[in-house]
Amino acid sequence: MQARRQFLRMGWGLGVSSCFAFNAQAAASEAHALVWQEKILQGFGTTLRLRAGYHHEAQLQLALQEAVQTIRRIESLMSLFDDNSTLQQLNREGLVRQADSDFHQVMAFSQHLSQRSQGAFDVSMQPLWGVWSQWAQQHASQADAPLTPEWVRLIEQARQLVNWRAVDIQPQHIKLPPGMAVSLNGIAQGFASDKVKAVMQQHGIRHALLDTGETSMLGASPQGAWRLGIESVVAHAPTPVVRADGRAMATSSQAHTSFSVDRRFHHILDPRTGYSPSHWASVTVLAPSCTLADGLTKVFFMLTPQQVLPAARTWGVDVLLQHKTGSWLRTPGVSLVG
Repeated sequence: MQARRQFLRMGWGLGVSSCFAFNAQAAASEAHALVWQEKILQGFGTTLRLRAGYHHEAQLQLALQEAVQTIRRIESLMSLFDDNSTLQQLNREGLVRQADSDFHQVMAFSQHLSQRSQGAFDVSMQPLWGVWSQWAQQHASQADAPLTPEWVRLIEQARQLVNWRAVDIQPQHIKLPPGMAVSLNGIAQGFASDKVKAVMQQHGIRHALLDTGETSMLGASPQGAWRLGIESVVAHAPTPVVRADGRAMATSSQAHTSFSVDRRFHHILDPRTGYSPSHWASVTVLAPSCTLADGLTKVFFMLTPQQVLPAARTWGVDVLLQHKTGSWLRTPGVSLVG
């Protein structure tokens, strides 16, 4: 079970922004008068929480049920934990014909993200993850476990299989070359959050917090508005609380899955080198869509501190990053409480 990368603080004040379509005080007043329900479920290897308010309880229940069904359907397409998923079929057989439109959309968007980021994001990195997982199993208790020449060779062999350009995505099929395998763990949760948000909006729901592992928000909570605390993964470092502005938020951190006790090596791997980047312990992205935010957390993990601000402007997003020393860096559009 993966550790929660974001903890949610619900019911506090929300500032006005261009992404938030109406006055925060009016939103809070409207939200306070609603019926609220919450669904807690397991999905994508973690605990998911969907909380929403509406005038009619029966309609709210229907919307939440449909949201859960949407999550289960996306899992059935994109999960590495389900041998019958479309993703596992692709990895096993190297070919999927007439893929579901959502699966095709995520794969195509991933290619676009890889191209724009010059390979900093690459869904074909599953062979690398496999080698590092094996290394971690053998060195789980060693604080300063060495990388022997044999393991360096295995990592390089796996890295040679990572190549987003070699993934053949056509309207009729998706095809992988021999030896390649794909993981959508770096983008599927964000996509699920966007889809669940669309379900809520289709049912007329204007106030919700939708945590599918990454977070989308609508309106306000019964007590005011949504604030999200970003958990520090460095001991004794402060924990910032982000004032939500209507954009989606996604967080990736080295605490999610560490391959080494000292967290030098963890699940966030640079597809171009085969190793974990050295600057950041945690990256949070605020973006217009949760799919984009989720994917970009990996892209920003690969950047140096000097590259962060220009990249945020290029992508049209805001970011909050924790350095491995514990200090925090944020772009101007990230509003913190206090």
